[in-house]
Amino acid sequence: MAGKLRRLSVAMDEETNKILEELVHKENRTASEIIRHAINQYYHFRDISPESIKIYSELLYGREYIILDIELWIAMLDELNEKASDRFWENVRRLAEAHSWQIRNKGFKDLVEVMRYLEYENLFRVKLNGDKNVTLVLSSRNEQKFLKIYLESLLDNLGYRVKIIEGLRKIMITEED
Repeated sequence: MAGKLRRLSVAMDEETNKILEELVHKENRTASEIIRHAINQYYHFRDISPESIKIYSELLYGREYIILDIELWIAMLDELNEKASDRFWENVRRLAEAHSWQIRNKGFKDLVEVMRYLEYENLFRVKLNGDKNVTLVLSSRNEQKFLKIYLESLLDNLGYRVKIIEGLRKIMITEED
């Protein structure tokens, strides 16, 4: 650590002090090091909501999802969009149907909640246009066909009747009455 250290006195309740002592013992670090590290981590992650952390953890911890470099994802989609068989696209529809069962069990109340949850999979960013209207901003144009087929099947299986309109790097979804 660079620079002069400044002494600070911090009052802690018994439970917090017990946790700190356990960390000191387990990590073989001083209490000061642990507190400095905790403050630093808090500063860097303070804008991430606990709900976001929980959802990302659930997605990754269950090992049903992966982190994938965007350039690799685009290269895969380039190939799929050009050469994928009807069988592949039918598999995408079937997977969307299976995913609809998982999503249904999460108890979302509306289309926006479903899209916000799917946003954590990092395939798109959700832009709200009203209660029953969203725009999905895609990472790449290459995702359009894949996402349109996937979302049509997923939302249909969730009971949403929607109109999906493709832009250049966007998909607009409007819930129909």
